[in-house]
Amino acid sequence: MEFKPERWLRDGRFMSESAYKFTAFNGGPRLCLGKDFAYYQMKFTAASIIFRHRVEVVKNHPVVPKLAITMYMKHGLKVNLIKRHESEIQKLLKIKIK
Repeated sequence: MEFKPERWLRDGRFMSESAYKFTAFNGGPRLCLGKDFAYYQMKFTAASIIFRHRVEVVKNHPVVPKLAITMYMKHGLKVNLIKRHESEIQKLLKIKIK
């Protein structure tokens, strides 16, 4: 398994997938009520961590999902967080997004 955020993009735009593809949230009449909040919380948390730290997966750590009622990593996801220097964060704040 490889981290590929571009898999969610088509022609530069985010494309959602079928609800049936992700077993953790199910689909049909029994759709998870907290799904939208979970996605919002996940995005906010990830953005906050990535803004303040560089994230690197530990070398030789097996990255394998485990399917269950809720999906999680079979061996966890071991990463190293390297705190960004204050000057690096200031540079990020000055970047203009077009």
